[in-house]
Amino acid sequence: MIASALFELGSTSHWMAIIAIFLVGFCFIELGQAYNKSLRNGTRNWLAILCFIFLIFNISASIIDSPNTPLLELLPLHYCSLMLVICPLALWLHSTILRSIAYYGSLVASLQALITPSLDIDYPALSYFSFFAAHGIIIVAALYLPIVLKWKPARWDFIWALIYSNIYLIVIHIVNVCLDTNYGFTQTPPTSGSVLDLLGPWPWYLLTMQIPGALLMILITMPFRHYPKGRIGD
Repeated sequence: MIASALFELGSTSHWMAIIAIFLVGFCFIELGQAYNKSLRNGTRNWLAILCFIFLIFNISASIIDSPNTPLLELLPLHYCSLMLVICPLALWLHSTILRSIAYYGSLVASLQALITPSLDIDYPALSYFSFFAAHGIIIVAALYLPIVLKWKPARWDFIWALIYSNIYLIVIHIVNVCLDTNYGFTQTPPTSGSVLDLLGPWPWYLLTMQIPGALLMILITMPFRHYPKGRIGD
């Protein structure tokens, strides 16, 4: 295994990963709007399939880079890991609830994760690639819904994402207490640092994080304010 340095926020490798995500996302969205129907359908299917592939890649990379990590800490139970399952379903199914959760949950959680990654080791470790691939693909999938599939969130659709997020926090905290894990960072904030450090000590940050989260959800609803009833799209 190639030795990797500690990941640094704002480093060259950090910016290169963000640029790569932007370029890949641009390509997917352009291909998704092609005149050829089979190409459009194929693009959507591959985007959905890549979500599942990167979910497996994420787990595999953690096992390879951190072989001494207990298996109970490698389960796909982080918030963004579950988004890798919800996003493909949202791409394939005409469900307002699934698409609302995928759109709001992916953008709010993954954008924060990309700005302040919970990542210990840097390029060229597999975990570096898997982290940015997994978080990047769900951002692309979330943007694909309104831009390509023409799904428009209604004014209060973000409530579905808030409900899901709070149910997740409650359930995953019980799981963490039982398994002595820290999925969703309900026990402690990431050791590598994140915006949670600005929201107070445990357990208060679990409550205060709801405010910026809800505000961001309202903000990303604004481009669709002319569609008060929402619509399902393709």
